[in-house]
Amino acid sequence: MTIEELRSHLRRVHAAIGGEGRFSFTIGMEPGEPCYVTHWVRTGAMGYEDCRAVGMGTVPECLAALERYALGYRRQPTETEIAAMLGLAEPPGPEPIDPYRIAAE
Repeated sequence: MTIEELRSHLRRVHAAIGGEGRFSFTIGMEPGEPCYVTHWVRTGAMGYEDCRAVGMGTVPECLAALERYALGYRRQPTETEIAAMLGLAEPPGPEPIDPYRIAAE
């Protein structure tokens, strides 16, 4: 698998979970050293990022763990979306661009 194929896979899974947060894929450099995949999610508009372990092992094992993670992942609505659902605010316009939502770039 090439780096471009890996990036494409990460982008596809990121889109499948609603584009929330960002993925980090760490490739082991030494023979036998494992790879890691994590998901970083901001806990609110001004909150800290939370790192969630997704998988560890070989590249195929990490990608399989990523697929399982995406199947069980449920995107959390933003505070603006919740307020709009409750009728407390105008329906949200486009969300401001958040550099932490960009994945695998």
